[in-house]
Amino acid sequence: MDRKRVPGPELSVAPLVEYPSDFKRWTPLDEIRHDPKRQPEDMRPIYLKTGLISQANGSAYIELEKTKLACGVYGPRPVKKVGQVFSGKGVLYCEIKFATFSCAKRRTNIRDPQERELSQILSQALSPAIQLDKLPKSAIDIYITVLESDGWGSCVAAAITAASVALAHAGIEMLDLVAGCSAAYIQTGPSISSSKDSIAASRPPQIFMDADLEEEKYEQGAIVLAYMPSLNEVTHVLQSGKAEGSIISQSVEHCMEACNKIYAVMHHALLESINDNKEAL
Repeated sequence: MDRKRVPGPELSVAPLVEYPSDFKRWTPLDEIRHDPKRQPEDMRPIYLKTGLISQANGSAYIELEKTKLACGVYGPRPVKKVGQVFSGKGVLYCEIKFATFSCAKRRTNIRDPQERELSQILSQALSPAIQLDKLPKSAIDIYITVLESDGWGSCVAAAITAASVALAHAGIEMLDLVAGCSAAYIQTGPSISSSKDSIAASRPPQIFMDADLEEEKYEQGAIVLAYMPSLNEVTHVLQSGKAEGSIISQSVEHCMEACNKIYAVMHHALLESINDNKEAL
């Protein structure tokens, strides 16, 4: 807050949040998801729309309940830097920025290491799908603003999906659309332990697709997959935490199946943009 122009109060009081009498915070011991309407293999409904930013060559807006992102693509534009070596391939520049009000804890206007890491992940996930060899001495800029974040994994996956649709909307030649999906490994159900000498036995962790922020607090690991459904190729895999090989391979299969469903939504959004342009003409 700019206190020179907008002076804040000298004293402030935290708001009082009243919960119903039967309110109970979610824990993995409940053996159900944070959203009781969803099964472990279910994803949140996706809303995807192109043409949000009129000044950009291509843009997209994606919403998965409390995860909301806006993406703008600018280019291809000529690279004009003094002393730069000629390159036969184009350059892809990605930048993800969290709005100050996007998270529970207020973000700063200065880019932090997490935003730089996400930008690098986005560039690695999209580069294999873009035909940069057809854009010599050119640059493509992708800017993503996270308006609301409800989970780190879902935010990365939504950014990959929105950026891919925005690239296609901008007319950039691509091998295929890239769909992003995330999954978390969460230990559910009560553990069995009778005494100090006995070994606590528990079931293997369960795979929760598209985990939200409350579920991520209890995750043992997570995976984010970028996948080209038409070519059946994975462009990027990001694994965090510890898990057995069988759990990881199973989560990859689930993510690939979910990406095929997301691909249909992406295809439908691009077809809608084409129909809107025909009606405008």
